[in-house]
Amino acid sequence: MCSVLEYGENEQIMPEGVLLLRRPVSRGETIFRKDDPFRSIFAVKSGSFKTYVPKSDRGDQVVGFQLVGELIGSEGLASEFYPFTARALEESCVCELRLSRLTETDCDMEKLQQGIIQLLGSEVAFNHEIISSLVHQGADQRIAGFLLSLSQRLERRGMQQKSMRLSMSRGDIGNYLGLASETVSRILTKLQKSGSIRLQHKNLEIIDRAALAELADI
Repeated sequence: MCSVLEYGENEQIMPEGVLLLRRPVSRGETIFRKDDPFRSIFAVKSGSFKTYVPKSDRGDQVVGFQLVGELIGSEGLASEFYPFTARALEESCVCELRLSRLTETDCDMEKLQQGIIQLLGSEVAFNHEIISSLVHQGADQRIAGFLLSLSQRLERRGMQQKSMRLSMSRGDIGNYLGLASETVSRILTKLQKSGSIRLQHKNLEIIDRAALAELADI
């Protein structure tokens, strides 16, 4: 029997070709592209990724960022095609779970499926909550809410939530939040001057969580 939460750490239960443990992914490398046939779900073991929909007429549309412990590609389960492209923002590692070959394992398939559904359900609910809270807010509120959401996602995985690496560019953050990259840079500088955060290059530390929460109206 195996747990979906353990599959990345327990190769004994998986025959060769079903699970790729700690597959390295270089910065800028894609693990799948939009409209590729669905084959696997990926778990981020280290590093981070962005997912986006390529737009030939007006540039790419960023639809999300994936951090350590989160899943990538599950949206392809329904349509059997990936609805976006996933690219590494930094040197990263993933575990690839090839669902089509899970019947070859000794796993309790019903429990494994329930585990996957539970993980996906909690992530969908959390992402919906984030999007709903940011959609009608001003620029300052969106940035504050975005930083808090990153922190909360790390906390949910039992990781340090006050310090994080902003591996995504200001342009990607702005694209995701519907803001200009210059606006993102300006507000981050403003938050740093106010003492809410400390930012050195891509390393960010939340100093005053209460102030960010008040600004984000959370």
